[in-house]
Amino acid sequence: MSLVHIRPAVLEDAELLAGLGACTFRETFEAICSPQDLASFLATAYSEALQRDELANPTRPGLVLEIAGVPVGFAQLRLGHREPCVPGQSPAELQRIYLLRSAQGGGHGTTLMAASVALARSRGADLLWLGVWEHNDRALAFYGRSGFREAGDHIFTIGQQVDRDLILVKELF
Repeated sequence: MSLVHIRPAVLEDAELLAGLGACTFRETFEAICSPQDLASFLATAYSEALQRDELANPTRPGLVLEIAGVPVGFAQLRLGHREPCVPGQSPAELQRIYLLRSAQGGGHGTTLMAASVALARSRGADLLWLGVWEHNDRALAFYGRSGFREAGDHIFTIGQQVDRDLILVKELF
């Protein structure tokens, strides 16, 4: 039996995803955000109620990655959503692909990405896209290794902080 397991996210995972989302976002962005902006963003973007609503929506499928039965990451798609720069007839946004820092570096991100690509394909997507902070060098390198290319950008706000995200795309055919 493998120690790494990926399973579909279910409605009962709302609290889990809220916690994982807030923790991984904090791990990544705490050093560049004011405590007030970060707290405000986390309270809205990763509330349990929002996660429950998203999990109940059939256009928002998700995956949970567990190591030895312990959830350490998740991914979530947003089917049919696009930015103006996103090509494709049937795109899917990889809205979240989060892995706790303690689980990074062992190939688990690659495993979760492969499962996310497979999920998008199984839902009829011809293109996968995502937004990533322009200065998140580690994520940009990972997405580059995963076959994504830059297609544009958009503004992302964390409280009062305004940042530029790059829009990256990966064809799925």
